Amino acid sequence: MLEMRTVTADEFVQWLHAEARAHGNRLDVDPEVLRPHFDLDRSIAVFDQGNIVGGAYSHRLEMSIPGASAVIAGVANIAVQPTHTRRGVMTRMMHHQINDIHERGEPLAALFARESVIYRRFGYGIGSLHERWTIDRQYTGYARPYESRGRIVFVDPIDITKELPEVFRRSTMDRPGVFQRAPHQWERDSQAPEHKQGGPGGLFYAAYEDGGRVDGYVTYRIRGTTLVVNELMAATTEANAALWRFCFDVDLINCTEALKRPVDDPLPWMLADPRRLQRSTRDGMWLRLIDVGACLKLRRYMQSDRLVLEVKDELCPWNEGRFELEGSTEGATCRASSTSPDLVLAVSDLASAYLGTVSFSALSQAGLVDERTPGALLRADRMFAVRYQPWTPHNF
Repeated sequence: MLEMRTVTADEFVQWLHAEARAHGNRLDVDPEVLRPHFDLDRSIAVFDQGNIVGGAYSHRLEMSIPGASAVIAGVANIAVQPTHTRRGVMTRMMHHQINDIHERGEPLAALFARESVIYRRFGYGIGSLHERWTIDRQYTGYARPYESRGRIVFVDPIDITKELPEVFRRSTMDRPGVFQRAPHQWERDSQAPEHKQGGPGGLFYAAYEDGGRVDGYVTYRIRGTTLVVNELMAATTEANAALWRFCFDVDLINCTEALKRPVDDPLPWMLADPRRLQRSTRDGMWLRLIDVGACLKLRRYMQSDRLVLEVKDELCPWNEGRFELEGSTEGATCRASSTSPDLVLAVSDLASAYLGTVSFSALSQAGLVDERTPGALLRADRMFAVRYQPWTPHNF
C-alpha cells in the first residue's frame, strides 16, 4: 500500500535524491544550500515500504499578469521512480496538489514540463512561449546604421547581485508570465562553482552602461566557435542593440545562439537579412487556473466588455460552470451566471488565453472553443489582448 504525505526534515535529503534519481541524475548540489528555502509543508512524497518513490513540490511565488501581478504556486520537482511508473502515482500527486493549492487560496499554478503531452489532463495549458535562435556571423548586420552611445563592461560573477536584479525588473515590466528571481537565487548564481573552474565553456556576464547607469546585461558561454546567449535583458533600445552587437562581434565566433527569447523580440526586425535568423518556437511555462473566478478578476483587460464564459473542468468542481466577466483597463468583476454562454471551453484552453499567449479565435479554429454568440470570439480577443507577449525567461 502506497502512502502519500509531506516529508519531514529528516527525510528532506532522501526526497532530493529520489527526485534526482527519477530523472536519471545524481544530486549535484549541497542539500543544505536548498533547505532554508524549502517549505516542508508544501512537499508531497509517496512512500513504498518506507522508501520514497515519488514526489512533488510547489513554491509560493509572484508572477506578472496583464496589468497586475498574482500570487501563484510554482509547481516543481515532480518525479516518479522508474520502478513505480504507470501505477497512477503521478495522477494521485497532481490531484492532491491541485486541491492543496486551492485550499491555500492561491488562484494559479505554473510549471515547466519535461514532456508537453502530460499536463493538459490535469487542466494545465501553455502559458508562455519562447524561441531558440541561431545565426551565422556573416548575417548579423543591422538594417540601419548603428553606433553605440554607451560601453560594454564585464561584471565579476560575485557582483551580479548589485545592479543586475534591477535591470531584470526594468526589462520585464508589463510583460506577463515573468517571475522575478529571489535574492537568494541571484546569490546562488553569483557563487556557482563553475565560476572558479578553469577551461572553456564558463559563464560570462557583460553589462551595458550609459552615463554611469547599467541599462542591460547579457550572460553567455563560448562553445567552440559558437557564442551561446543564456540571457539578455535590456531596459532601453540602445542597450538592446549594443548587447546584441557585442555578442555578434566577439572575435573567433562564427555563430551565435540564443536559448530563450520572447516571440515578439525586436531583434529579427533589426537585422538586414532576417531570413538568416533560424527560429524555433516551443512551449515555456504551463499555467493552471486553480480558481477561474478569482483569476479573471485579477488581471486587467485591453478593451472594456462583458462576456459569459462556460468552463469545463473535470478536476475542480468549483470551476465547472458559467462565469460572467466584466473587464476593463481599470479592473474586473466576475460572478457565477445562469445566462447563456458566449463561449464554451476547457479550463486548460482558458489558461492558454489568460495571459495572451493565444487568441480565442485561434483556439476556436483548433476546435477548442465553441462560439455560442456571434462576434464573441473577436470581443474576447480584444479584451484579452496584451501589449507584450507572455515570456518566462527563467525557471523557478
